[in-house]
Amino acid sequence: MLPVSALAGADSTMPALFLLLRILGVLLLLRLAGRFFAGLLQGLREAPSGRRVALQGELVRDRICNTFVPRDRALRALVAGREEHFCSTACRDQALAGTRTA
Repeated sequence: MLPVSALAGADSTMPALFLLLRILGVLLLLRLAGRFFAGLLQGLREAPSGRRVALQGELVRDRICNTFVPRDRALRALVAGREEHFCSTACRDQALAGTRTA
């Protein structure tokens, strides 16, 4: 058993510890809220056009995997006399192999 004097000392430090933890918790929440609102304001100030640049331009469909690719980044090949667009060399090679065996 612990002496009564040891228990009395522990009780006097507990409220101080809880107060310190509460202050640290409030400071952490204030920091998180500040960062959230700073990011929100930064997003409102930036022009959304920077994110939409990649979406501009015509998309073409790769008939092998049905992926849409920007026309300027697509691979092209003549398949059965028609120019077709592909997302990768694997899809292009598969389409070319299919026309050779047919």
